[in-house]
Amino acid sequence: MFKKLLASVGVGGATVDTVLDNATVLPGGTLSGYVLIKGGSVDQDIEYVDLILMAEAEQEAGDSEVRVALPLGKFRASNHIVAKAGQEQRLPFTLQLPLETPVNNGIALSTPGYPYQPQVRAAVWVHTDLAIASALDAKDRDFLDVHPLPAMQRLIAAMGNLGYAHVSADVEVGTVRVNDVYSSIGCYQEFEFRPSQGGFSRVQEVEITCIARPEGIHVLVEVDRRFSGDSYRALFMGNDWQHVDWESQLRQIIG
Repeated sequence: MFKKLLASVGVGGATVDTVLDNATVLPGGTLSGYVLIKGGSVDQDIEYVDLILMAEAEQEAGDSEVRVALPLGKFRASNHIVAKAGQEQRLPFTLQLPLETPVNNGIALSTPGYPYQPQVRAAVWVHTDLAIASALDAKDRDFLDVHPLPAMQRLIAAMGNLGYAHVSADVEVGTVRVNDVYSSIGCYQEFEFRPSQGGFSRVQEVEITCIARPEGIHVLVEVDRRFSGDSYRALFMGNDWQHVDWESQLRQIIG
């Protein structure tokens, strides 16, 4: 009885550890591994085991912004099981990441030839929730290294060829629209570019948002110009994106 009481408050209870086959992924890619459950000093009923894809995002709070942990999706690794005292169980899983999963690998997001990496605020992780009946839940967190899709890298390179360096990437809580396509995971990512040569430029910054879909990437380009405000234009990177002159396309938008 005393062991059960201790386990109910987390002492000697079951523990959880999610082991990923590979933490380096692409949006829309497959994440696999297993959840390792180690039984404690007594048998415990596990109501369910959930894997929750999380991202850190900025949310407006009055006149300021706060960073919040935002769930992007949930995968049930197991329903009711029993964590036997002193025994281990492995629950293998395979899940597909959303195509809109924020990207965060600073090297892959860098402008070719530019000496600095962008400041990337886009943590993404898998939160494992082990729901234990009548006891404190066991939890685990595993961060992901999310690389941009090749088409996104092509867009970054094209901006670099036009003289704009990728300086930062943020994730915002909310929804963005590109023509008739809306983001769908509760947040969206913005890539910010600034003139790489410094000095005076009529264009102060360019922000690019990508909504990836199976048919291609829908792109919103926001241009912030001195004295004339912001303008918005949309692009579409279809399956033929490798054969398109994106420098020319972007030049027409940015001016």
